[in-house]
Amino acid sequence: MPPPPPQVRLPLGTRVKATKHPSNGGNPYSQDLRKMVIELYHNGGFAALDTPEIDELREQKKFPCRSTCKSWIKLYNHYGHVLPKRANGNKFSKREVQGQDLFNLALYRMVRPKAYIDEVRAHVHNLNPNNLPYSHSQIVRAEKKLGLSRKVGSSTSNEAYLPINLLKRERYWQMEYPYGVKGENINTMIDIDEAAFKLQSQDRKRGKTKRTRRCNSRGMYKKGVGRVSLIMGIGGDGQDGLAFHKLYPEGGTNLWRFYNFMSDFIEFLAVNRPEQTFCFTMDNLNIHKHPVILDLIEGAGHRVVFRAPYWSCDGAIEYVFNTIHTKLQMSTEGNGSRTVEELIDRLDDIVHQLMIVSFQAYFLNVGFKLVWE
Repeated sequence: MPPPPPQVRLPLGTRVKATKHPSNGGNPYSQDLRKMVIELYHNGGFAALDTPEIDELREQKKFPCRSTCKSWIKLYNHYGHVLPKRANGNKFSKREVQGQDLFNLALYRMVRPKAYIDEVRAHVHNLNPNNLPYSHSQIVRAEKKLGLSRKVGSSTSNEAYLPINLLKRERYWQMEYPYGVKGENINTMIDIDEAAFKLQSQDRKRGKTKRTRRCNSRGMYKKGVGRVSLIMGIGGDGQDGLAFHKLYPEGGTNLWRFYNFMSDFIEFLAVNRPEQTFCFTMDNLNIHKHPVILDLIEGAGHRVVFRAPYWSCDGAIEYVFNTIHTKLQMSTEGNGSRTVEELIDRLDDIVHQLMIVSFQAYFLNVGFKLVWE
């Protein structure tokens, strides 16, 4: 009689629970079967375990495969028995990084975030030689417990940690205008900086290919490649993407070029944000601090605060430049821009795409707050 359809419940006491095969997480083969394999081997060698009758049983999943038989024979020759291993589940080691060792690990990661895991193991062990060195997995679990995660590394100049520059950075974040930005409304902050992009900037640094081949693709030659200078200012307004930029196909940023940019930017704000004053922030480039630039900004009723030297991570605009560079490498137009003019058009498009969304998240990322205490 055919079995009932799946939706019909079987009568009580007639259901048989399916058992897993030993090779797929089920119970191990019986001890009688294990002894039978050893006896067949002793009486006829491996040939006795490779007969048509046994192959038929293997097809029916009623006899172990050849590799299993070999492992049993090896186990019997070494230990004198073929007892199965006791299933006790996967368990972590009870010895974990804790106490003073965990504290030392946290301090070391703060000082040397780019250290290799073996350097971390050696450091923790050297500070407490009475304990055996920790394994890789124990260190990884301890770092996970501390909330550490792997990130792309970056480097900050040694000059940034000079006492005078650390003091300037603390003043920038902890003091009010004109010394810092504490208490400033994030919606009135504007960050300004310059960046250079080359045709070569579109080339991706890494890729995948066969081991025997170069990871090669067509692109621009490095020597004499075209260059575009971008001067850009972004606002922290949470309502829309306040931004103003200019692109120059030749040369870098000089005083005359930056003065014209600031003059046009301030005029842009007067038209699009009338009767609203802003606080500009930028790095310590000499032309940024030139008296004619300061007079231009303050004469229009705006203010300016300079970031601490060498601390580019405090500038929201730096992360915007990184986003622009990433989008430039994501071009779907074959090999990207081939001329400086095409590169300028591409940069214009990317900036206008970013302006659709507010830049406020970039300001929050570097340390600005929506509500200041």
